[in-house]
Amino acid sequence: MTGVNNEGSAVPLVEHIPLDPLHWTYSGEGNANMLFSYSGIEPELHGWMLRFLKCPRADVDPAIAADNRQRIIEQANAKKLQERVLYTTKVIGSLVGDEYILPQRQVAVTRPFLCQLSAAAEQYRPKRRLDRQIDVDQVTAVLTQSLHYIPATQDTNTHSVTIEIKPKWGFLPKSQFITDEMAVSKSVCYFCLKQHSQADANQERVYCSLDLFSGDQTRVEQALDRLALSNLCKLRVFIDGHSMSSDENVLDTSQIPEWSSLKKVMAEIVAIDQLFPRLKCLQSQLDQFDIEGVFPMFQRALANGHISKLDPSTGEWLHAASEFSKRSNGGGNTKEISDKQAVLEFMMSTTLKDVSVLISLKQWPLSQIEDPQILPEYSVAVIDADIKHIAKVPEYLKKKHALVARYLKTNPDPSKRHQCCE
Repeated sequence: MTGVNNEGSAVPLVEHIPLDPLHWTYSGEGNANMLFSYSGIEPELHGWMLRFLKCPRADVDPAIAADNRQRIIEQANAKKLQERVLYTTKVIGSLVGDEYILPQRQVAVTRPFLCQLSAAAEQYRPKRRLDRQIDVDQVTAVLTQSLHYIPATQDTNTHSVTIEIKPKWGFLPKSQFITDEMAVSKSVCYFCLKQHSQADANQERVYCSLDLFSGDQTRVEQALDRLALSNLCKLRVFIDGHSMSSDENVLDTSQIPEWSSLKKVMAEIVAIDQLFPRLKCLQSQLDQFDIEGVFPMFQRALANGHISKLDPSTGEWLHAASEFSKRSNGGGNTKEISDKQAVLEFMMSTTLKDVSVLISLKQWPLSQIEDPQILPEYSVAVIDADIKHIAKVPEYLKKKHALVARYLKTNPDPSKRHQCCE
């Protein structure tokens, strides 16, 4: 159900549907959102999840909670949530392809409903996430389809399986604006810079995100293996909707039916599906200047009043995505990009570097009569495609400088430094 705003983009209208807290089960959370899956008997809600914004807990740090209260409430109001939904479905969907974006609906929620859900979820939440809680002042939430809960067959020996991957960066930057001091970032990917900055990094277990985007099944399998062995929170496996990860994010592959075969199937899907090469290409093209080139553009655009530290409107995001698509398809000027356009493209790339990808199989293990040379039926979707706040551009530059400095300090000998390969 949608309407139209004054910028010409479709606006999801708020639905009012009965919501019983006893029919929603805690499913998981990130830093910004908490998820609940439907466990009631209404068939039209089977396979759907509610996504709620989180905020700092008052009992953990009252000062932080008080300072952020107005900002959190503002982010949680209906208009802001509409912008989040439109950004994911219309802006990111136009880039990666609508077929990879799950349907989303905006629904009204009440404070009593949120308080009951928050209390019920507390015993299941990871300890590392307890500094934040559901924002009980939000008046709307996002209802989205979930690939975690594809119904399994009645055969108790077969299950539905979903893996959730946060792939991160798929390319090495080549921008002319990267300074000599930062040149190592051209040969070591962002994720490896981060891991190899740790003095005790195990070279044989370090996950290189470029392996996942390589299109080579052997490298993709290695990437999945290393993610499974780590506690990086970048790989989760769900069997019939139940997470196989512990509270410490350790994945017990021994509890996953035929993990070795499953890993091969998932690696083949990653290697042949169009999503991963599309993400890699988009990340690279949208980030053609690197943060080192974008930062002075951000400063100029800010000084000239072309942008502000407030997030752009949906119309501005849509225009930027459209201009990028025209240029990448040969219909635009590749040499003259405005400062504002460059900054917005960088922010869209930042979103795409932080999405999660769901890959689901309706049935696993495969039956004996199925041809092992033919991939089983699967679904792929992009989630967590959230707006990245434009005011954080200076922070991105500081983080890169700090990360490279740590890496160079930990790895002073150039001849012994790790080299990534696209």
